[in-house]
Parts: sequence; structure tokens; C-alpha cells
Amino acid sequence: MPRRATPLLLAAVVAIVVAACSGTIATPVPTASPGASEPTPAGPTSVPGGSAATPPATSGTFTTAWGTAREAVPPGFPVPPGGRPADPSDPVAGPVSGAWVVEGSPAEVAQAMEARLDAAGYRTAAIDGPNEDGGLVISSAGPDPACRVQTTVRPLGGMTIVEVLFGAACPFG
Repeated sequence: MPRRATPLLLAAVVAIVVAACSGTIATPVPTASPGASEPTPAGPTSVPGGSAATPPATSGTFTTAWGTAREAVPPGFPVPPGGRPADPSDPVAGPVSGAWVVEGSPAEVAQAMEARLDAAGYRTAAIDGPNEDGGLVISSAGPDPACRVQTTVRPLGGMTIVEVLFGAACPFG
């Protein structure tokens, strides 16, 4: 190797070592080509049989033997008349989208809930019961047939508990 190449090689090695130790290495910045459009964020989507646009989900989901349900009911969802949100100490049967405790017999509360659900656009598909514990189950469908809601009404001491599974296919908002 000629002597003149050695100082140049040494300078190149030193420059590489200094750049590596300083942590600053030039990274090319991507540039948009002419005519390229910016990506658009996801927005509302149309739902057959529903409103023109369904807002994006703002609630997580969970899965039960019934199906996939949301972790909450949407704002404005019908609640039992005189109902208060269930306490953590109330015996709720597994994960639910919403639970309320109300005075009245399961039959009276189920009748009131059926009327409220129907008025809110969730038509009754079936009412099952009374079960062994005296409870009833209201199966409803929203404007989109894929939107299912299951409302269980059962006795709880001298009160009645209402538990709702709000289907993940239902619009939320």
C-alpha cells in the first residue's frame, strides 16, 4: 500500500468511528412524489339499515357464549325506570355491557324494558322465561339485523337486576 493512502484511510476510519459514537447519522427523509395524496384517517362507515354513517366504536368488546358484546351501552340507551347502576357488590352474571338495580318484579320490569327498547328502535325478537329463578330474557334487534341486544331481568333479593349485552355489531354513539 502506498504511504499517501494510509493517512486518507486513517482519516476515513476516524470519521466513521466519530460518527458512530456521536449517534448522529443522516437518515434520508421520504418525500412525496408529485401528485401523491396524503393518507386519510378512518372515518364513519355506512351500515345497511342504519343511519347514513355510524360513528367509530368508542367501547371495547368482550366475548361470551351469547356472542361478542360491547363493554358499555351507548349514550341514550334505554335504562329501566327508576333504575340505578348496579354496584360492584351486586351479583352480575358475568361480563355485561350495563347493569341496573330497580324496584319491581321481574315481570313488571321486563315489560317496562321491552317498551323502552321498542321505543328506542330495538324491536323484540323473543322473550324467554320465566326461568327457574323467575328471570326473563328479552332478545332484541336494532335497525340493522346484525345489531343484537340481550336484556336479562332477574330477581335480586327484594329488588330486580337488569343486565344488558349490547352487541358489538350495533352502532355506538
